[in-house]
Amino acid sequence: MRGVFVTGTDTDVGKTLVSAWLAQHWQADYWKPIQTGAGLGTDFDAIARLAPSARVRPSAVVLSAPLSPHEAARRE
Repeated sequence: MRGVFVTGTDTDVGKTLVSAWLAQHWQADYWKPIQTGAGLGTDFDAIARLAPSARVRPSAVVLSAPLSPHEAARRE
């Protein structure tokens, strides 16, 4: 199984947009293992809208606070 890991060191740097393009272009699965800021909408929603041919898999962990995963988990 091949995979691509998209990462960025800040918010709003284009990770979701790049991931959507890759998933659409390759007709691939998209999976974000940990989703934070779920109360603000999710990457799941954005990827489904931007990459309709992608197979979007649900996140394993969903946290409400729009913080880094370790801080959001600590607060919940």
